[in-house]
Amino acid sequence: MTEVHTDQRDFTLSQLREDVDANDIVTDPDYQRKYVYDDKRASKLVESILIGIPIPTIYLCEEIDGRLSVIDGQQRIVSFVRFLKNEFALSDLIQLRDLNGQYYRDMDKASQRTLKQKSLHAIVIKKDSQDLKYEIFSRLNLGAVKLKDQEVRNCIYRGSFNNMLKDIASKNKTLQCLFHDDNKRSAYEERILRFFAMRDFMNIQGTYKKVMNAYMEAHQNDDEASILKFTNQYNSLIDTIKTVLGEDAFFALSEKRRKKFNGAIYDSIIIAFSYFNKRSLIENADKIRDAINNIKANDETYLQDTYVGTNAGIRVRRRIQCIMDVINKITMPTPAHNSPRCFDPSIKEELYFPGYICSYCHNTILSIDDCEIDHIVPFSKGGSTDIENAQLLHRSCNRSKGDRLPVGELIDDLVDDNETDS
Repeated sequence: MTEVHTDQRDFTLSQLREDVDANDIVTDPDYQRKYVYDDKRASKLVESILIGIPIPTIYLCEEIDGRLSVIDGQQRIVSFVRFLKNEFALSDLIQLRDLNGQYYRDMDKASQRTLKQKSLHAIVIKKDSQDLKYEIFSRLNLGAVKLKDQEVRNCIYRGSFNNMLKDIASKNKTLQCLFHDDNKRSAYEERILRFFAMRDFMNIQGTYKKVMNAYMEAHQNDDEASILKFTNQYNSLIDTIKTVLGEDAFFALSEKRRKKFNGAIYDSIIIAFSYFNKRSLIENADKIRDAINNIKANDETYLQDTYVGTNAGIRVRRRIQCIMDVINKITMPTPAHNSPRCFDPSIKEELYFPGYICSYCHNTILSIDDCEIDHIVPFSKGGSTDIENAQLLHRSCNRSKGDRLPVGELIDDLVDDNETDS
């Protein structure tokens, strides 16, 4: 990282309020999370500054237009501004109990004056270093437990792919219907990313976190055509899943386990569905829905794979394969294929992009002329010959792979999805 040019300034709380109200200090730039402090925590912050406890330095960045955006200190700044604007009353104070229940307007004039004159120390990243604000933000926050993983990714991997995640999360109204919760702290964005990052479930290696980080880095600045393709794929999948399985697609059947969105069930459903033609899924909706509900209710292996040690590689592969197998039996009930074995050559051009990684050897395919189209689920095992079941491999890799289903180590050491995925 090149040298960062900075200024040091002190802002009184009164000045902070004025600058925030005038939008001269921007508290919610695109890389920042939303305000998350509750009134009790904000009250503790007000009490701390009143009794003289040092408040950590805030970091601001001078933008091209002269405004200042918040890199670190958003929660502190917004808390103080909210109190000065009478948006909450102080509560749970220990040292200044007499102030409990008081809004700023209720304080005596001397106390109001004292509070307004209190100041926060700030380091301001100069305009000529403003391109480094994302790097600085990530360095300041990577070790902080307060940030969710997707909130950090929102900063570090800014670009067209990250914008796409936010766009889908905000515009696809079916997500709330299927997830049954609100999009708090980028939860929807992480679930959308999770699908794309884990779709190649037979070959990926590492923890969920590493896999998703790597995927965002690889696709950070994808071109407009690729982003449109991803967007259409996900939105179409979500629509198909709701049509076929209904609003409880990503939930267990038993009342005991129907408490919240289940990440493991989500993986098994959305990834499996992505390998089949939308028309065949909808044409067989009743049979597929009945079969999957039967698995959710009675398949002990599936139940274990979606509730116990759900991140172990064998469990991830097995639960997805379980749903794929039952859909395959319904949509292709006999060994005979009605579809051709060979892919249309145009699919290669649709799939290829510079930097494409061969799913077999995990090395970059340098030229479209060096690769061939491969069935992800082998044709001989019921795999369809359409783009949903297509991947690119080096020519030599494709010919040595044959009809074997790929194997590989997968996700092993993240905590249970059902405990962490909101």
